[in-house]
Order: sequence, then structure tokens, then C-alpha cells
Amino acid sequence: MKLILRYLLYAIIALLLALSIRVFLFNFYMVPGDSMEPTILPGDFILADKWTYGARIFTNLKFDSDSDPPVKRVSGLRSIQRNDVVVFNSIYRRGWDTILMNMEQVMVKRCIGIPGDSISIVDSYYRVAGITDTLGYVPGQRLLERSRSSLDSVIVRTIPGDTVLFHWDVHNLGPLLIPASGTTITLTPENFILYQKQIAYETRASVYMKDLSVFINDTLRHTYTFRSNWYFVAGDKAVNSQDSRYTGLIPENYIIGRASFIITSTDSSLGKQRWQRTFKRIK
Repeated sequence: MKLILRYLLYAIIALLLALSIRVFLFNFYMVPGDSMEPTILPGDFILADKWTYGARIFTNLKFDSDSDPPVKRVSGLRSIQRNDVVVFNSIYRRGWDTILMNMEQVMVKRCIGIPGDSISIVDSYYRVAGITDTLGYVPGQRLLERSRSSLDSVIVRTIPGDTVLFHWDVHNLGPLLIPASGTTITLTPENFILYQKQIAYETRASVYMKDLSVFINDTLRHTYTFRSNWYFVAGDKAVNSQDSRYTGLIPENYIIGRASFIITSTDSSLGKQRWQRTFKRIK
């Protein structure tokens, strides 16, 4: 009996240790899609570290059909930076009209814009006002520019999906202010179109416009102050990536961690290991 209890104790300790590692330190994900080529290939098994930004902790595991579980983030080494490759939950659970965390779908993209940035796409290339650094994977943007005439008209349409006040597409978009927690905007018709889903996500309220005035839960509002930090992410394969150009901004609570290393890689079409990608750093 003592031997059984000892092994049971070892098993519990091992289980708690493994759970703590997955919650606070890192997790592993298999990448099925090609939107991050050539940085990450289909079949790459990647490590997402949680210590860089700080681990995301769910304080309540009850998933309501109309809301997300509350989240707290422990202190990390640094904040999310432009050009980081981030792992995050999909922002849509039921459809593209309402932001709800999809725990069953994890995505990996490159961070292009951080809270407070004014981001644009100019002739297929990413730009942030006041920043001269290279943003994103430039060869992918160059290919997008060269493919302008061959892309289907449906593919080039982007957020906010409005063709009256906005004529944005994958080649020319913005400028778009990425909200930081505490950012206050005036609720003009233009800002209503740009940020309706983000405001509805933060308030879980009905957000609508009537006679060019914006209402939140039937209360007339002239301004709105954001409660969350938001991010603009994009795939390195700019001609084929479902990212913020189409889906919109990502709230900070949805970000799991930083994609740090490729642990192993398998070419599914050939059934062979890509040994040269083993333990390759993602950058």
C-alpha cells in the first residue's frame, strides 16, 4: 500500500508539474497552413513561449456562449513588439460579426502594429506612422504587389467591409489607429464603422448608429475610451493569409505567447522529416 501511495504521489506531482509548465512556460502547436511561409511551413511543430509576454491565466473556466472567460496575465520579460511572431486564439467563434474567443482554433501570425500605432498599407507594403523600421516579411509584400493584376476582386477586399466611406484593400489600407487601453476616440460615422466590433467586444453591449449618431445600449455616446490593447497581425505569405487585413484587430487577451522555435518539421506530402528545420529559431 505504501508503494502504491508513493507512485500515486509521484504521478500527481508529475501531472501538476506538466500542467504548470503548459500554463506558465510554454506549449506546443502543429502548424497545418501555409500563411507564414517561408518562416513557418506546414508540418512545423513549434514551441510558443509564455514567459516573454507573461502567461495568460483564465480566472474562470466557465465558457459562456456570449462572452469570454476572464483573463489575467502575469508579468513577462517584455511587451509584444512589431515583427514578433505570435500565437493566439482565433477571434471568431460563431461568425465574423461578433468577436468571441475560439479556444479550438489557434493561429500564428507576425505582429505588424502595436497599441497606439497608426498603420497603413501603401502599394502592398506595411507602414506605421513615425516608424522607419522594416515591417513584416518584405518578399511576401513584394510578391503581393507584383500579383496585383491577377488577384480576384473578392480576395483584395479588406476591413472594414464598407465601400461607401472606405475603399480599402490589401494593396492600400488605412491609416488605421490601433487602440491602446485608455485611447479615446470620437464616435463619428467613420469610427463607428472601423471600431463597432471592438467596442461591442469590450462592452458586450448593443452598438449601433442611428441618424449618424452612435448608441451603446440605447445610450447616445459621443466618445469611447478603449479598455483593451489591440494588435494588427499578418501572415508572411501576404497573398494567402487570413489575418487582420480581413478579420480585424486582435485583443491582447487572445494572445497566447511568442512563437520561438521549430521543434520538428515533417513534409506531409513526402512523409519525410525536414531535419534542417529541427530546433530552428523563429524570427
